[in-house]
Amino acid sequence: MPLGTVIDWITGDTAGSRNNERRRAEQRAFKAAKEQWRLTEKERKRAYDFSKKQYYNQVEQNEANLRFQEKGLVQSYESAQEMRDFEYNQASRAYEESVSRASRQKSFNQMASDVAHKQQTVKLQEDLLNVLFDETESFLNYKANSTGLQMDKRNALVQADLQEAKNQTKFNFDTGSFAIKRNQKRSESQIEAQKAILEGMKAAGQIRARGNAGRSSAKSALGVLAESGAMQSSIANALMYAEQDIDLGVAQLQDMFIMDQTMVLAARDKANLDAEFGQAKLDSSNELDKQKIKASRQSIIDREAIVRKQIYDAYLQADIQADASILLQPEVLPPLKDPRELYAEYDDPETKKYIEIFMRPDIVDFPKYVATREPERDDFRGARENVAASNLRGGLSLAGMLAGGISMFGPGMGLGTMTVGGGGHFLGMSSSAWGILGNNLYNSGGR
Repeated sequence: MPLGTVIDWITGDTAGSRNNERRRAEQRAFKAAKEQWRLTEKERKRAYDFSKKQYYNQVEQNEANLRFQEKGLVQSYESAQEMRDFEYNQASRAYEESVSRASRQKSFNQMASDVAHKQQTVKLQEDLLNVLFDETESFLNYKANSTGLQMDKRNALVQADLQEAKNQTKFNFDTGSFAIKRNQKRSESQIEAQKAILEGMKAAGQIRARGNAGRSSAKSALGVLAESGAMQSSIANALMYAEQDIDLGVAQLQDMFIMDQTMVLAARDKANLDAEFGQAKLDSSNELDKQKIKASRQSIIDREAIVRKQIYDAYLQADIQADASILLQPEVLPPLKDPRELYAEYDDPETKKYIEIFMRPDIVDFPKYVATREPERDDFRGARENVAASNLRGGLSLAGMLAGGISMFGPGMGLGTMTVGGGGHFLGMSSSAWGILGNNLYNSGGR
């Protein structure tokens, strides 16, 4: 700074003194840099030796690692080849075992199917025998019931005939009894009438025998005859009543006989109707049993076909499952590539003890150690100040300050003809001219 430069120039801090100080600082920096370079170079040499050893160790380890990997690759190839053969053999044995099991299973399926068919045949025969037994039992029951109905009918008709004969016999007996009774009554009436006539004739004869004449004798005779007539009339009336009673009994017997004959006819009709109804019922039941037996036989035949179909389907399904259980016939995998042959191009013919499989990297020598440049004294030589130019600038700055002081303080001090109002001159220059000159000199000294 111009003011500082002027002050330094006044106080003796000139460019020369500063250049001397810089030389002493550069010498100290050079010695420190030299010491630092020696220490750094020593550390760099130690690091270089370590890196060189580590490099060659890494090369050896890399080679050992490659050889280890090559051995592992060869072992993996040989293990994979053995595993390939082992898996093929295992798969072949498993395939043959699955074929054998499937064959045994199909043989068992055939046996099971034959047994099932035989069992179904036995079941069919049993069912048909049961139906036949049911049919025979139904037929026998029908015949037995029909015969029973006919026997019941014949028995009922025989009972009706017997009852009719009994009724006829009883009617004939009762009719005969009434006829005998009628004849008896008639005989008795006839005897009584003849007796009454004889008694009247006897009484009239007695009267005549007594010899009475006249009207009293005639009246007595007429009285006896009237009495005899009355007795004959009473006998006739009794006979008539007896005849009426006999006729009423005969009529009653005829009514009862007709009723008995009607009951006999009704019994015959009932026997015939019961037999017809029972036979119709038996025929209907027998026809229903026939339909049931026919339906049962047809159901057995249909079920027989369904069961046979189910047995056949199960047999086919079992064979399909047996075939499905057969494993795929194994095929040996393609041969594996021997890495020793596959990577033979990478083998170094000079290595006789082993075959190189992996490509080796090009190994270059570790670079030689190169020391860094040793510091020199000139490396620390800095710029020097121009003493003459520095003094010239200091003089210009001092002159500019002096001219500026004249411009500022000259009028007040009355230098020359200068006045406070800005008029007048000092050394032929006005106050403003001194100010411009001072400013220019000051600025020139500050560059």
